[in-house]
Amino acid sequence: MLFGLWKIIRPLNVLIAILTILIAAFITGEFVLNLKLILAMIIAGMITAGANIINDIYDLEIDRINKPGRVLPSGIMTIRTAKIFFIINYLLSLVLAFFTGWEMFIIAVIIGLLLFIYSTHFKRTIIWGNIIVSFSSAMAFIYGALAVDTWKAGIIPAVFAFFFLFGREIIKDMQDTKGDMAENAITFPGKYGIVKSVLLINVIFILLVFLTILPYILGIYNIRYLVTVVFGVDFVLLTVSVVLWFRNDPAFLGKLSHLLKLDMIVGLTAIYLGV
Repeated sequence: MLFGLWKIIRPLNVLIAILTILIAAFITGEFVLNLKLILAMIIAGMITAGANIINDIYDLEIDRINKPGRVLPSGIMTIRTAKIFFIINYLLSLVLAFFTGWEMFIIAVIIGLLLFIYSTHFKRTIIWGNIIVSFSSAMAFIYGALAVDTWKAGIIPAVFAFFFLFGREIIKDMQDTKGDMAENAITFPGKYGIVKSVLLINVIFILLVFLTILPYILGIYNIRYLVTVVFGVDFVLLTVSVVLWFRNDPAFLGKLSHLLKLDMIVGLTAIYLGV
């Protein structure tokens, strides 16, 4: 059971959420590792874990086709057990959020609800589901900055995260097209096809590349940020944009999605170095 729980919460995603809160707090210039920040990190990790659990519950039939090795379709964990873990996790995250102040509590409630209705209603819609996931994840930067009472410093990385995750979400939809269509899930790739999906990803990532350079030009982040983001993030984004035109089979798209997940850590490092 513990192995199944470990897999279903997606530990790398949880780690990224925790690091995002920590870095968001650090870049404000008011970094203090106090109880409020520690709670914010734990809450972000728990909300992310809960979102992954509920996502797998509602994606069970699709995962039987696309990803049969996952925890639920493989039988490692039952749906009932997954639901119990989700409820306990969500309630505990709200209890902890209550002790961080009303602003952070409200954000935790809203993001938790958004990620829940994403899995239940919006995941199988064109673009809206992608926007909800991208927005909710990007809000982690605002949340982390708010934990040290300086929320404005989280705006720039939040914008970057939104576009980065938006593009990655479209890639994930491309990967899952077969299963989505079998379940009558209407996603952008399912409705408009691979070519238009790749074009949309190109537009998103190229726009993001230009946006990532602006903080250096405006003197907000230093040269270490620029070097790291150009060679560690922008190069990857442009490479993915080009490669997608030549290869976009599900297995390869899964590798690209994982690569981008790892590249998020590089992006967080760039921001950390840039302060």
